[in-house]
Amino acid sequence: MATTIEKLPDHLLSNILIRVPARTLAQMRSISKPLNALLSQPSFIKSHLHRSIKTNDEILLVFKHLYSSEVTAHPSTSPHLELPNFIQLPVGDDPSDKYLGHAVIGAVIGAVIGAVIGAVNGLICFSYARTYAYFFQIWNTSISALLELPQLTILGEFKSNYRFGFDPYNDDYKIVYISKLSKDVMLVHIYSMRKCCWKSVTERFPPHLEILGEDNVWGDGHDGRLYWLCCNEYDIYSKTIVAFDLGAETFSLIGLPVDNWGFRNRLGVLGGKLCLMSRFEDHGWEVWLMNEYGIAKSWEKHHVADADNISAFGFTLGNELLFTNSDVLSMYDPIAAKVKSFMFEVEPHGTRIVPYVDSLIIFFKFNIIN
Repeated sequence: MATTIEKLPDHLLSNILIRVPARTLAQMRSISKPLNALLSQPSFIKSHLHRSIKTNDEILLVFKHLYSSEVTAHPSTSPHLELPNFIQLPVGDDPSDKYLGHAVIGAVIGAVIGAVIGAVNGLICFSYARTYAYFFQIWNTSISALLELPQLTILGEFKSNYRFGFDPYNDDYKIVYISKLSKDVMLVHIYSMRKCCWKSVTERFPPHLEILGEDNVWGDGHDGRLYWLCCNEYDIYSKTIVAFDLGAETFSLIGLPVDNWGFRNRLGVLGGKLCLMSRFEDHGWEVWLMNEYGIAKSWEKHHVADADNISAFGFTLGNELLFTNSDVLSMYDPIAAKVKSFMFEVEPHGTRIVPYVDSLIIFFKFNIIN
C-alpha cells in the first residue's frame, strides 16, 4: 500500500524531497521500492546536490592533525562555535572504535600514514600507505558511507603524490596517483569510481619538474582539473603550474604571473577561478586570480595582505580567506572586513579544512549513479 507521500505526483514529490537533508533521505529509501527508486535516480541525486551547493549555509570540517581522525564542524558565520554530533564517523568492525575508517584499519595493520587528499561534492578521500602498498577510502560525510578502494602497489618508487577530483565530462570521481621511480621515470595511475578500478595511463607528468610539497593546493578538483605547483629540478627558482584534465586525462602547463615568487606559495580556488597565494619577505602576502583559464596574461592581483606572521590555507566557498596567525585558525571576511577566529590552534602544514556539502552521492558499485 502506498504511503501518503507516495500518492503525490512525481514532480511535486521530487520538489518536496529535494529540500530534505541527505541523511533523512537515505533512511527514507527503506520505506518502499517506489520511493527508493525515486531517491536513487541520478537526476534526483544531482538536483539535490546542486540545490545543496546553491543554498549552502557553509559549514567547515576541520581535520586538526594530518594523521588523526579528530574532526570538528564549525559554521563559517561563527567559526568559534563547534557543532557537536554534526558528523557521524564511520565505525570499524568493533562498534566501540569511533575512529575514521583509515584509523580503524591502521590499528589492525600497524604503522599507517593517512591524510585527507581531496574533497568534492560531499565526498572526502583519505589515503594511507604501508610497505609500498597504498590504500584509499572515500567517505560521504552526509550519510556516513565509506568505500574502501582496491589497494595500489608500486615497487621501487621513492616519491609519490595523489589527488582527488570530479570529472564532469564523464560524471565520475577520480584519484590521480603520480609515482616517481627514477630521475626520468614517472608513472600515472587513475582510479575511477564509475569503473571501480585502477588503470595506468600513457600520459606522462613532465619529468623535469618537481612537485613542491603535498599541501600546495587547496580546494581544487571541482572544475574537472587538478593542479600542482612545481619547480624545475635544475632551477628551483623557476616555477610553473601543472594542470591535469580529469576528462581528457592529459597534463598541461600554466605560467605564473611573474617569475620571482616568495618562499611560501599555495594554489587555490577563489570564486571558481584558479588563484595563487604567495608570501614575500618584504611585503607580506599577495593573491593573484586567473580570469581566463590557461591564459597566463589573464593573471590579476586580487589581494595584498601586509602581514608576515600568517600562513594562508585558501578560500571558502563564500570567498573568505582561511589562514593561521600564531597557529590559531582564522578567516577573513572581505565584505565585512572582519577577522573571525576558530579559537583553537592547528598545525599549519598538517591541518585539512573541508567544506561540508549535503550530498546523496554514494558509490557507483551500488548503482546509485550510472
